[in-house]
Amino acid sequence: MKIAISSDSTLAITQSEAKELGIHVIPLNVIVDGHEYHDDIDITREQLVEFMRANKRISTSTPTPFEIEQYFDAIFALGYEQVVHFTISTKLSSMFDLFTNMCKEFYGDKVIVINSNSLCHFMANHVLAAKKWRDEGASALEIKEKFEQRVDSEYAIFVPESLTFLKNGGRVSPAVAAIGNFIGLRPILTFQNGEIGKKGTTRNIKKGLLEQESDFMNERFSPEKYSIDILEFATSASDIVSVENFLKTNYPKYEVYKRPLSINVCAHTGPGTIGLGFNLKIDATK
Repeated sequence: MKIAISSDSTLAITQSEAKELGIHVIPLNVIVDGHEYHDDIDITREQLVEFMRANKRISTSTPTPFEIEQYFDAIFALGYEQVVHFTISTKLSSMFDLFTNMCKEFYGDKVIVINSNSLCHFMANHVLAAKKWRDEGASALEIKEKFEQRVDSEYAIFVPESLTFLKNGGRVSPAVAAIGNFIGLRPILTFQNGEIGKKGTTRNIKKGLLEQESDFMNERFSPEKYSIDILEFATSASDIVSVENFLKTNYPKYEVYKRPLSINVCAHTGPGTIGLGFNLKIDATK
């Protein structure tokens, strides 16, 4: 059976990269002052930076049922008989429920929808692992079963540039954002088990990372199974250098990759965000 591997664009792989990799990506929507854009179709990260710096009203939304139907119909028109589709974590979006309900009605068991419980390049590695299993002859249901050995494997922290965009998205109150920005505090956010948590604040990236190091010193994050991703969105060169130096000093045995945040995540954290996290390698299980 010819199986397509599919994902929403939270995995932070562009349309051109997806084509080269042999996977399919449905763009999510970014709404700017009421105008809807499609991730990596008619909006880029650079344009999003301009919009956010100009204090435009930014929000995100799921694809419409019509867009979803068009998307899967186009995949089946290529000769695929079944699709394994990954969605962003259910703890961050209603995407899984939307796709599950709609695909059950229109496609039955021809589309298997999987909650990745993940985002960005952590999600990308899960999707690329699924492609590897598909290429090795696994069925759609076998891919779903194999994924259970990878789910909830990642751990990351994010440090947005300020509290402004979290305030705009309703994550913190205007009063907290105003005070925090005035005294130069940057929020420290975690991503673990499919959800974003708040760890505190910092004035200095390096100090903030050192304060979180106890969370990283976990034997399950071995360099044989995990690489480390530096995650960025219009981040200053000095912040990236601080993170790179921190990793060279504290985690010299790990492969390190610099990855962009996905556009729909950027829309909530804002430009200037820096992060790092342990990413399970494509051929590993947790």
